Amino acid sequence: MRSIVNLAARLLLILATTVAVSSALGQTVTIAVKAEPNTLDPHKVVGRQSEAFLANIFDGLTARDAAGTLVPGLAESWEQVGDTTWRFHLRHGVAFQNGEAFDSESVRFTLERAGDPDSPATTWSQINTITGVDVVDAYTVDIHTVSPDVLLPARLAELFGPMLPPVYTVEAGDDFGTHPVGTGPFVLKEWVKNERLVLAANEDYWRGAPSVKEIVVRPIAEDATRVAALIAGEVDLIEGLPHVMVDMIDSRPELRVERVSASRVFYISIDASVKPLDDVRVRQALNYAIDRQAIIDRLFGGLGRPAATIISAQAFGFDPSVEPYPYDPEKAKALLAEAGYPNGFSIEFDYFSGSVADHYALSQAVAGYWTQIGIDVKENAYELGVFQEKRGANKAAPLYVYSLGDVFLEPFWLVEWLAAGDMSRRYSNPEVNALIQEIRSTFDASRRAELYSEVQRLMKEDAQHAFLFQVDTLWGASDRVNFTLRADEVPWFYPLSLAD
Repeated sequence: MRSIVNLAARLLLILATTVAVSSALGQTVTIAVKAEPNTLDPHKVVGRQSEAFLANIFDGLTARDAAGTLVPGLAESWEQVGDTTWRFHLRHGVAFQNGEAFDSESVRFTLERAGDPDSPATTWSQINTITGVDVVDAYTVDIHTVSPDVLLPARLAELFGPMLPPVYTVEAGDDFGTHPVGTGPFVLKEWVKNERLVLAANEDYWRGAPSVKEIVVRPIAEDATRVAALIAGEVDLIEGLPHVMVDMIDSRPELRVERVSASRVFYISIDASVKPLDDVRVRQALNYAIDRQAIIDRLFGGLGRPAATIISAQAFGFDPSVEPYPYDPEKAKALLAEAGYPNGFSIEFDYFSGSVADHYALSQAVAGYWTQIGIDVKENAYELGVFQEKRGANKAAPLYVYSLGDVFLEPFWLVEWLAAGDMSRRYSNPEVNALIQEIRSTFDASRRAELYSEVQRLMKEDAQHAFLFQVDTLWGASDRVNFTLRADEVPWFYPLSLAD
C-alpha cells in the first residue's frame, strides 16, 4: 500500500509543477515508454522491452494480426515438404530501407548470422531448431530443422525472425545496433540515448506508408512522471499505466485506458542447484508463502488471475485442473522445518524496474511474504538494463523476478527458454524435457494437449519457480490518437493513426 500512496503523491507533485502543453503538431505522435532498447540489432537484444521495438523497423517471414492469428509477412505462404523441412515462398518486390532487395539470400544470411556458433543471437534459443537454409530460387527457401517443429512458421515472425540486409549488415558491423536497417514500416531517424528515439515513416513500405509520419519515443522510467506527461499533453501514449491510476485516467474526457488480457506470466526463478533451494520442500514453501490474489488486488486493481505454471490461460494446452499454490503460510513454515530450516535462511533476491511490465512493487510484496515465514531476504533492486547485464552474464541471484509473454500461444518454447542454461535460465527436469521434445514434433493437437497437462503438473510439483499471476496490460492514451494493444504485448505502431 505504501508504494501506491507514494506513487499518487509523486504524481500530484509533478502535476503541480507541470504546465500543460499540447502534443506535437501535425503527423507526429509522442510515446513514453519505461525504458529504451539495449540495442536495435535483432540478434543482440535482451528482454521483451528491447524485442518489442523490432517489429516497427523490421519484418519477419510471418506476422501476427491484432487478434494474434499468424498471417503472412515477408513470406506470402509456406508449407512442409518433409518432416524436418519447411518451404517459404517469399514476397516479390520488397526492398530494405537502404534500397537492398529482399530475397532468399537475405533469409539465408539472417538465419546463419543468428546461429553463428562463435556469436549466436541472444534470441537463438527461440529458433535453434534450425539446422540449415537452402536457397531454392530467388524467392523460395527451404529451412531445415533438427526434428519436426510444428512452431517454426511462428518462430520466424517479427520478434525472433526479423530479416536483415546482408550487404549493409556486414558493412555496419557493431554499429548496426544503433543504425539499423530493415524492411519495416518505420526508419530510425535519430537516437539520443536516454532521451529520445525518433522513428520516421517508411514511405515505400510494402504494406503501404504508415498514417503517422513521425513517432518520438521517450524513455521515462518513473510511472508517475509518465502519467503526468500524458495528463499534461506532453505525450500521446504511455506504456505501463499503473493499475491504481485507471480511474484517474478514465475520469478525464480527453484520455482513455487501453487494456488487453495479455499472456504474460510473472514468476520468481528459483535456482534448484544451490542450497537450500535444492530441496523441493523449500521451493514449495516459497510458493505456499505468497498470497497471489492479495497482490493482484492491491497492486493491479484486481485485473489479473493467479498462475499455476508458466502456461498462460490463453495458450493452447492450458489445463485449468492444475491449480495455483494456495496461500498457506503455516504449511510453508512446516515444510521449512521438515527440510531442516525451522528458523528460515538467508537468500539473495534480484528484482528491477523499467520493464515492459511492472516487476518492482510486486517483488517487494513477495519479499515481504517470505520474510513472514522467517526467510532473511537480501533484496537487490536494479534498473532493467543493469539487471539484464547481470542476468545475461549468468550471474543473477538464486532468486530473481521475471515474466514471459507467450508470443506464440504454443507454450513448449517457454519451457525450452527456461531450460536454456545460459543467461541465468536454470530450469532442469528430465521428465519435462522429454515431454517437451515430444510436443515439439507432435502435430496432432489433441495429443499435444494431453502432453501439456502432464508438463503443467510436473512443473507445479517440482516448484523450480514461484509462479505468480497474469495481469492485464494497460496503456494510457490521448483521444488524439487511435491505438489498439495486441495480446502478445508487441507495440505495433503501423496501424497507429490520428483521430479525426
